[in-house]
Amino acid sequence: MNSPRILALLPFLVKGALSIAIFRALRARGVEITVAYCGDASADYEPDALEDFASTGHLLNLSGMSSVTRFDLVQELLVDRKIDLVLQVGATQLYHLLPYWKERLPALRIADILYNEIGHTLNHFLYEGCFDAVIVESDFMGDFIRRSSRRPDPPVVVVRSGVDVDDFFPAATPPSGAGLKVGYVGRMSGEKNPVGFIELARRLASLNPGLDFDMFGTGPDAAMVKERVATSGITDRLRYHGFVEHAKEALHQLDVLILPSKFDGRPVLVMEANACGIPVIAAPVGGIPELVADGVNGFLMHPTETERIHGLLSRLQEQPQALDALKTAARAHALAHFSREKMIEAYATAFAKVALI
Repeated sequence: MNSPRILALLPFLVKGALSIAIFRALRARGVEITVAYCGDASADYEPDALEDFASTGHLLNLSGMSSVTRFDLVQELLVDRKIDLVLQVGATQLYHLLPYWKERLPALRIADILYNEIGHTLNHFLYEGCFDAVIVESDFMGDFIRRSSRRPDPPVVVVRSGVDVDDFFPAATPPSGAGLKVGYVGRMSGEKNPVGFIELARRLASLNPGLDFDMFGTGPDAAMVKERVATSGITDRLRYHGFVEHAKEALHQLDVLILPSKFDGRPVLVMEANACGIPVIAAPVGGIPELVADGVNGFLMHPTETERIHGLLSRLQEQPQALDALKTAARAHALAHFSREKMIEAYATAFAKVALI
């Protein structure tokens, strides 16, 4: 099967974004991919300059342009590069232009990539008539699209994400300190619920003096999170470390990861944590229950279930062999189920099929 020529539409460029990692991996396989983006989110996120794409002329900056200028520039690129497939990856400022590109270039194929049911899904349904496929990571999202679509048989394609289990590996030594290390790693934003983690940490700290809490990451709510930590009353046991270059730097400092998400798709952090031998306590929302086998690689619990979480953490604290066994099982689960190579192959196959190459 031949590889399509692809144009990916992104809202902005963020270091560590799953979509960018996928595009880089496909480029390494010889797939021709151009990335266009609409804005700068460096005030909230660590940017990725995509110098590897820019150096070969495969990066298009649409920031600060009018819709007419954006339309003309992209239209020219679609024609000049004989693009087969446009991937809409959350570039909300470009949804309204899709019908016009489709009208001008009837053979052009367009796919929307949706990670969760909140945010730009409204735009998806407004313009769903343009899409030849909607690519999702989980059965949860697939079911959501089918329930919500006005189309009798929406063209849903499920491609399950994975991680590099060689790049994410267990720490050579356990976390330092006497207490059980419990942590939050990820974006500081409302849907990920870092404030929920802080409140849980406060409640757990009052119940168990042997628990320590660490938070890693940045995002639009970083300043507020930092202030909440400072006023938590447990700053001797709850620390906010901010941005880390690589998630495993944070994960290697933890015994247990907590994901208190209010909503989510198929969070890569669950897979990264398991690959590092870290079990996860995660809210059973979105596609998370498809990732966490309860009692095997983690547990499904809402962050408000203080007593249940306290009981679990206390047992792991009192029975180090149980914690070690859980860590070993988490790593084994990642090796068996979260292969990055399988993910990249699945995306390559899906893009080629959608493009009808």
